[in-house]
Amino acid sequence: MIIVTAASHAECIWIPRLPGVRRVVTGMGENAGRSLARFIGAHDKPSVIVSTGFCGGLAGDIAAGTIIIGQEIDFEGVQIAVDPSLVSNAQNALGAAQLLFRVGRIVTTKSVIRSPREKERLSRSGAIAVDMESAVLARVARDAGTWFLPLRVVLDVRDRRLQFTGDHLDALRAIAHPISTLRLLLTLIIAGRTIGRAITAIATEPALRRGECAA
Repeated sequence: MIIVTAASHAECIWIPRLPGVRRVVTGMGENAGRSLARFIGAHDKPSVIVSTGFCGGLAGDIAAGTIIIGQEIDFEGVQIAVDPSLVSNAQNALGAAQLLFRVGRIVTTKSVIRSPREKERLSRSGAIAVDMESAVLARVARDAGTWFLPLRVVLDVRDRRLQFTGDHLDALRAIAHPISTLRLLLTLIIAGRTIGRAITAIATEPALRRGECAA
C-alpha cells in the first residue's frame, strides 16, 4: 500500500483513486503529523508515504506547475535526508511520464510564507521550495519505519506574493483582488492536474509499489 497525503481537501481532490493507494487529508503544519500517525496506527504498514500538495517556489528559475522531488528536508536548521534510491525511482517515473520536475531541498516552516522577501531569505539556505508539512510527516514515517517521499507542485513562484493563505480572510481577499483570484484559480487547476499525473506515475512505478527503495 502507498499512502499519499495532502494538507487540504482542495489538494486531495487531485489525487487519483488508484489500486493500492490510500489518500489521507492531514491538515497543515504539526496537525499533519498527528493525523498521519493516527492513520498509520489504524491500518497496515504502507510501503511508501508520499507527501503531495502545493508549495512555494524559492529558486528564481522555477515556474508554477513544476514538480519538486525533495531529496532533503530542512526544518529549523536540521536536515532530513530522503533515501537516494527512492528519489531516483521517482525521477525515473516522472521522466517516463514526461513531466517537468526539479530535485532539491525543501524547507518546512511553521507559518505560511507569502512575500518575495521571505522566499528570497529562505532560498539562501539552498532550498528550492517551501511547505509546512514535509518535515513533520517525514518524522512520522521514520518512526513507523516507512519510506517517505516529498513530492510537491509549485503554486506561487519566488517573485510573486501569495495572496491567499487558506484562512478565513481569503474570501475578502478574493473580492478585493479579482484578477489575482482568477490567475490563482487557473494556476490551481494546472498545478492540481500536475499532482494527479505525478501521483499516477509514482504509484505505477514497480519499485516504489514494492517498497524497493534501498539496499
